[in-house]
Amino acid sequence: MEIRMVKLKAGEKKKNLIIDVCKKLFYRKGYANTTYDDICKKADIPPGSITYHFRGKRDIAAVIDAEYEAQNKIYIEKMCGKAYDKTTLMAIENFHMWKRNFEDDNLRRFLLDISTERLPSFSALDTVKYYYQCVIDDQGIEGIDDRELNLLVPAQLGMSDALLLATANDPDEYTWEDAAEFGIRFFLRQLGMHDDKIKGIIQEGKTIFDTLPIDNRYYIDFAYDDKYVKKIG
Repeated sequence: MEIRMVKLKAGEKKKNLIIDVCKKLFYRKGYANTTYDDICKKADIPPGSITYHFRGKRDIAAVIDAEYEAQNKIYIEKMCGKAYDKTTLMAIENFHMWKRNFEDDNLRRFLLDISTERLPSFSALDTVKYYYQCVIDDQGIEGIDDRELNLLVPAQLGMSDALLLATANDPDEYTWEDAAEFGIRFFLRQLGMHDDKIKGIIQEGKTIFDTLPIDNRYYIDFAYDDKYVKKIG
């Protein structure tokens, strides 16, 4: 039993090593431009290690993408604490996500690369479902059961991919504010919220976001350095 535990820990360590190496490669070199040979050399592992722990490069990217989705919320919540309700936080998170997507060429390249072969992981789906549940609970929205929510979530992910592609194809036509506001409207309309109320949420979220001490120059390899995360209030 002890030997089995050691093997499991060693396997988990190797799996995490592959993910950490791929974060650097996918972010700095690009997902599409990274080869299996690149991963093996950087991690100092034999080729079989990748296919032992993952189904392939896309599987690794799905893990990184799911963590990226979750960290968007974690980062803002860590900064804002309990200063704002969950609906306002959702709006702030969207403004933050889209501003960074527009400012960080490496991140945008990764997201565009994986959008061409999108296969959302269960983790990414669970994360977006949690976003919806936060707003549903916060607003006291009724009439949306799990069955409908399970359709809303992939629709939201698909919209985000399409929005990313549309803004990338015509960068002079749209700003990060345009993208964020569209994303927030889409999200809240799916919950049956009236446009007048949505407009107020967007305005409040943008006003608060503009005051937050966020500097995307300190974002690298899908993470901010903790020393640059300042808690407000």
